[in-house]
Amino acid sequence: MGESFNRNADRGVYVRRRLVVGAGAVAVVGGGVVLAQRIITSRWNADTGAAAPAPADDQGCRTPGPLDRFATVGGAALGYESEGVLVSMQAEPRFVEWLDAWAEGWAEASGFGGVREVWSYGAFTDKCRSYHQLGRAFDIGRIIHDNGEVSCRHDVWSPGSADQLRNYWRLAASLHARFAHTLTYLYDGAHDNHIHVDNSVNGYEPTVFTSDSRVQVQLVQASLQHVHGAQVEITGQWDDQTRTALRAVQKSLGITRPLADREGWQEYLRATVTL
Repeated sequence: MGESFNRNADRGVYVRRRLVVGAGAVAVVGGGVVLAQRIITSRWNADTGAAAPAPADDQGCRTPGPLDRFATVGGAALGYESEGVLVSMQAEPRFVEWLDAWAEGWAEASGFGGVREVWSYGAFTDKCRSYHQLGRAFDIGRIIHDNGEVSCRHDVWSPGSADQLRNYWRLAASLHARFAHTLTYLYDGAHDNHIHVDNSVNGYEPTVFTSDSRVQVQLVQASLQHVHGAQVEITGQWDDQTRTALRAVQKSLGITRPLADREGWQEYLRATVTL
C-alpha cells in the first residue's frame, strides 16, 4: 500500500500515517533486561572532515546547503513525537549518514536489540541561531527497540527510576561520542522532553573532551552517578569530587588514558554505553 504525505510546513516534516501513542508508551523498559558488556565495533569509528558551515548574518541566520529528506534513522521508522505520526524530515546528507551510523552502533550496544522506531521533535527547521537551520541538528524523544524502549521524556517520568536514569544516560553517552553538543534535561528546561544533538563543535570527527564544556561535564557526572554507581554531586563543574570518582571508575574499567585524550574519552563513553 502506498504512503501519502501531508506537508506540515511549520515543522519541516511530512506526515506518513497517524499512530496511536498511549500514555504508558513513554516509560523506559529495561528492569529485567541483562545488558551484556561487549566491545563496540567499527560503528563507533568515525571518519573525519566537515564542510564549513555557511556564515551567519547579523541575526544569527544561515542558509543551509543541499538537504536530503529521510524517513528512517539507522533503518528505523522516524516519528514526530509531538503528534504521534510517522514522518519524513530534512537534514544535510552527511548528517543523515552520521545519524544512521550512530543509531546502528547504539542498537548493537544497547542490549535492547534492533531499533524499530525513533521518535523525534525535528531536524531541519528554518530557525535562526540554531544548527537546525543548517540541517545538522536532531532532537530525540524516544527510541523503541525490539526488546524495550528508552525515553528521553524526563518531563513525563521525572524524577525517574534507577533503570530510567541509567538508560537515559547510557543513550546520552552514545550520542556524546558523535555529537559534542549534546543537550540533556540538565542543560535547561527546554530540553526536559528530548535530547538535542548537533555537530556544531566537532563536525564529522569523533568528539573530544574538554573540562570547559558544561554539557560534557554533566554527562560525566550523571553517568558516574546513574550508570557506574559513584557518589557524585552533579554540579556541571570539573571539580575535585568528580575527578576523584572518575579515577576510581576508570581504574575499575581498566581505562588508563585520561579523558583529555580522545581515545580515553571515547573509551569511557563506550564503557558507559555497554555497561
